Amino acid sequence: MKPEQLARLPAVLFEIGKLVGSDLDPGILLSRIAELVCQLIGAKACSVMLLDADRRRLLAKAAYGLRTERMHTLSFAVGEGVAGWVVERGETALISDVSKDPRFVPLPANQTPIASMLCVPLLARGERVGVVTATSEEINAFHGDDLELVKFISTTIALDIENVRLHRVAVTDPLTGAFNREFLHQRLPGEIEAAIDRDRPLSIALVDVDHFKLVNDQHGHGVGDVVLAEVARRLRGAIRGGDLLVRYGGEEFLTVLPKADAGRAWEVGERMRQRVCERAFDVGDGIALLLRISVGIAQWRMGETMPDLIERADIAMYGAKQRGRNRVEVAP
Repeated sequence: MKPEQLARLPAVLFEIGKLVGSDLDPGILLSRIAELVCQLIGAKACSVMLLDADRRRLLAKAAYGLRTERMHTLSFAVGEGVAGWVVERGETALISDVSKDPRFVPLPANQTPIASMLCVPLLARGERVGVVTATSEEINAFHGDDLELVKFISTTIALDIENVRLHRVAVTDPLTGAFNREFLHQRLPGEIEAAIDRDRPLSIALVDVDHFKLVNDQHGHGVGDVVLAEVARRLRGAIRGGDLLVRYGGEEFLTVLPKADAGRAWEVGERMRQRVCERAFDVGDGIALLLRISVGIAQWRMGETMPDLIERADIAMYGAKQRGRNRVEVAP
């Protein structure tokens, strides 16, 4: 191990310990860990991939240093590519020149160049749950000490990552990373109670992607999935820190907006609308789609049930569609 790596390792492990014990979004947590790995071993890029619920595919959950990859579309079947080989066997891989390794699957053009790489399995409770991969644009960039360092870090974080993953799998939509309806039904009643106890407003916003059926019909469901994942990312960037984004069904999303009266909720809804339509959706193969959303806002009223609140937001959202779409409407 290089002296500078040895000197930096305690600080890296301390930082990772703080991260896994925090309430950070798992994607942010894993991206920061990927960044720390890059800094420690001098890698150009690092990614963390986890097995899906069926344990058949590795899905990219976080990365640092990647150039233009759409991370949510990056995946490998078990046994496919270097990452798939590693998770299938539970063994590490250290490749000095990927052009000479038959396991390597080249990425499409205009993505991060890879000349050498290392990949280690994430093992939790004796089970393979994912991989950590570090890459470089130069051949012979990594050595045995680098591999051992990443292997050590992966062993340190694997159980915590798996616990986070299991919790998130139970309450999130796998395509978009938004919370699922089951989580909404668990959480929204508590938010209503908090609004009553603390005498503060609470609103929700129901979001529907306009003419989304045309995307699936004209470009296929694969493109539709890419679009929905990007819609969720833009919506997440438009809401406030304590707000919750839920995939309500199909192309519908619902945001829970604590401490927001109808006026403040309208501002959040308008910000979401602008964020979605501000630029085209690049879905590959030279295809760029312009999309719009319709948003219905409802502020909770004393004595109102959760289904009644959602129904009013739904009526407001359909009112937005009837008035021309690409707008935000507030329920009376």
